[in-house]
Amino acid sequence: MSDSSLQVAVMQALADNPLVHPDEIAVQADGYGDVVLRGTVGSLVQRAEAARTTRGVTGVRDVDDQLQVRLMGIDGHTDADTRGAVLAALIADDELHASDLDVHVRDGIVTLTGLVELEFQRDRAERIALGVGGVARVVNELRVWLTVSSDDVAERVTDAIGTAAIVGADQITVSIVDNDVTLTGIVASPDHREAALAAAAGAPGVAHVHDALLVRSERS
Repeated sequence: MSDSSLQVAVMQALADNPLVHPDEIAVQADGYGDVVLRGTVGSLVQRAEAARTTRGVTGVRDVDDQLQVRLMGIDGHTDADTRGAVLAALIADDELHASDLDVHVRDGIVTLTGLVELEFQRDRAERIALGVGGVARVVNELRVWLTVSSDDVAERVTDAIGTAAIVGADQITVSIVDNDVTLTGIVASPDHREAALAAAAGAPGVAHVHDALLVRSERS
C-alpha cells in the first residue's frame, strides 16, 4: 500500500472513532507500514484511542505516537485543529521533511520550529502554513542547517575544469543568493562549461545553478 493510501485509510479510521477528533491529528506514513501521529488532543483517552485505532488499520506495521495531550476549552480545540491542519499540509508537501518540523499554535498565531536543509524550504514552509484556514500569522523560527559556501563551489569548479580556469574576476565568478549559485565569466570550451556547471550543482546545499558563462569563442 502506498503511503498516501495508508494515510487516507488511517484518517478514515480515526474519523469513524467517536472518541477521536481527527481534525486535531496529522498522519504521516512511510510506505512500509510505519505511521506517525502528530498533533494535540484533549485527553489521554483520545491519545490512546487514536493509537489503538491506527494500529488496527490494515497495512499498519508500527505506530509512532507523538501526540501531545493538553486539556482544552473551545479556543484550545480551535488551535489544536489549526495545528493538525498545518502539520498535515507540511506532511503533504514533497519538498519538505515534515518530521524535522514542529508547529505551535496560540490564538491562531502559528510558530514554526525545527530544521530545514535549504533556505527556500524555510520560505516554503511559511507559505504553506499561511495558506491554512484559521492561521492569522506565522512566526518562522525554522533554522537552515545547510548553507552554500562560495569557496567550496569555487574549489569544486577549479578541480573539475583544471588549472586552465582561474576562479575569480579573471575567468569565473561564483555568486550566491540563498542556496542558488550563478556562474559568470569565460571558459575555454563547451566541455569546461558543462564541467563547471555540474561541479557547482554537486556542492553541498546548492539548490539551483544559473549559467551565465560564455565560451571563449562566443565572445563578441
